[in-house]
Amino acid sequence: MTRPKRTLKASEIVRDVRTGMTDSQLMAKYGLSAKGLAGVFKKLVDAKAVKPEEVYARFLSPDDTVNVENLRRLPRSYLAFPLSICESANPEAVGIVRDINERGVQVAGIECRVNETKEFLVRADEFQEMSPFAFKAACRWAKKGTERADWLAGFEITDISEQALKEVRKMAQAMAFSD
Repeated sequence: MTRPKRTLKASEIVRDVRTGMTDSQLMAKYGLSAKGLAGVFKKLVDAKAVKPEEVYARFLSPDDTVNVENLRRLPRSYLAFPLSICESANPEAVGIVRDINERGVQVAGIECRVNETKEFLVRADEFQEMSPFAFKAACRWAKKGTERADWLAGFEITDISEQALKEVRKMAQAMAFSD
């Protein structure tokens, strides 16, 4: 016997997300499982009722169990070792690639603001099987810590050459593990 589907008001959920309710609070209020809440988030993003960064960059409490990473269209490739990345226009602004795929990259240590566009250079020349490559990316979410090194941000790749894309794919296959 299947349960009838419930109708939830998107506007009410969006308001609750934007006022800072945690995932566990949302699940309790709307009677949702972690999987159900992830599905609601995906529907809200697909309907453009919320921006992806509103659900991807949520600060989860220890009790929260929703894994919004499941909403990704491409799996993340987590690098098995630190890989330097810098701003092309400011080589002193160096960070570390935390994860990468063909559409985006998570960077630690580079300050940015949501919607800010940066041109990055990945200094992969320290690895024989890879060449350095550059791409442009727009910040989709950012989390600021107390120190510059505490910055963490997610970027959507907006402009990348075919050769650089090959290097991203090579990196993801050869030097990372995926979720």
